[in-house]
Amino acid sequence: MVNVDPGKVWLQRAGMALVALSLVVFIWGLQHRARIETSGEEVIRMLFVPSVEQGTLVRRGDELARFIRADSGLSIRSAVPTSYAAVIQALGTAQADVAWAPAFAYAIANERYGVEARLQVVREVDLFAILVTRAEPHSPQRLEELAGRRVAIPTTVRGELRQRLLDRLNRAAPGWTEVPTGSNLDAMRMLVEQPGAVEAAASTHVFSGPNDLVGDGRKELEAFRPGILRETHVIDRTEEPVAQQTTFYHGCILARTDSGVSRLADLAGQPFAFSDETSTSGHIFARVLLEREGIRLGHIYFAGGHPNVVQAVADGKATGGATYYSPPSEKEVRDHTLVGDARRIITKRMQDDDARMKFVTDVRILALTDPIPNDVCCVRRGFPRRVWERFDASLQRFLATPDGRSAYHDLVAGVAAAPCDDRLFDGFREALHRAGVSASQILDAEERKLSSKTSGGKK
Repeated sequence: MVNVDPGKVWLQRAGMALVALSLVVFIWGLQHRARIETSGEEVIRMLFVPSVEQGTLVRRGDELARFIRADSGLSIRSAVPTSYAAVIQALGTAQADVAWAPAFAYAIANERYGVEARLQVVREVDLFAILVTRAEPHSPQRLEELAGRRVAIPTTVRGELRQRLLDRLNRAAPGWTEVPTGSNLDAMRMLVEQPGAVEAAASTHVFSGPNDLVGDGRKELEAFRPGILRETHVIDRTEEPVAQQTTFYHGCILARTDSGVSRLADLAGQPFAFSDETSTSGHIFARVLLEREGIRLGHIYFAGGHPNVVQAVADGKATGGATYYSPPSEKEVRDHTLVGDARRIITKRMQDDDARMKFVTDVRILALTDPIPNDVCCVRRGFPRRVWERFDASLQRFLATPDGRSAYHDLVAGVAAAPCDDRLFDGFREALHRAGVSASQILDAEERKLSSKTSGGKK
């Protein structure tokens, strides 16, 4: 006689009942949506992927939905499914119309279901401009000494920031001459490699740890030519930062300052920590960077999150690590956390400013990855253009209000939403290909992670 485990039987019956209930709810949703649409009411179901704390997404998403409903007359509902796959599937089966999703989720939805990118999240970076000269006795030591001299100014110093820099030069150093260059790095190379070409070089600048090799062109060049920081010095900086908008972010490579690792090549054969398998900044783009440089790492492991990577490097458990990178902003100035990258998660727990500075001095950034597209607002295939135009116009009016900007920042960490299309993600797909992964593989890993969390298991 076969013994039957009553618990297993109950679980099987409960599972079958849950599936049946889900089917009933799904069919009801289709019928309910059809009834509303037949009545002439415009209905939009808007989804957010489970990223930040779910309660915040639900609350802020409802605020956006209420505003659009009152402003445009569209009947809109906001929801936060428990998984990335649920968002993609809902778009593919027309159970959702609009979704805010990261690059990899959009890439899958576009490939499988023809989902269309319409808007991209825009974020802000607070930038200064600096002027750098060679650390030589005959080189200019003050802004006023640039009168009649040549200054390399890169295209990265643009808009209001460029105007502020030009105003300072015009007031203090009449007769100076601009020599246009490409990037911050190009300007610094011209300064140190072509002494007869310019006497000074400009660069955008954000705060970074004392030993970081990011933040401005001078530090970036140090990664390629050690000693540049000793051979040059900053003679001037604009007084106030200028907020510039950006539609991308980066990953970064970390190492301890005292580890003997001063450039990426030094990581060859060393133990290395990636954030997790699904992380675009803390794994995929970082791996592309390292492989492009021909670096074969030693033991590799996934630390299970960005702060875990930072701590592993700080504790010496890994010689190097990969995490996300964001430049510091006014927020980091207010809370004294100093940096906007993943080290901030650690410095935020510290009570002492000296301890924070020591930490960002001891754990340094060696390099940034290629740019990674910000999140996208996408629509299902066949979503009516006239309805989208009403939605978009109302969203832009929401972003024009103080409360709207605050809610939007909580939802997607953005300040604006800029028009975009699928071509924006061609470079992203190529980076995935170079890393030997597909967007579907990332989705599968994300689903396993979410399933583990839901069941109470460990990742």
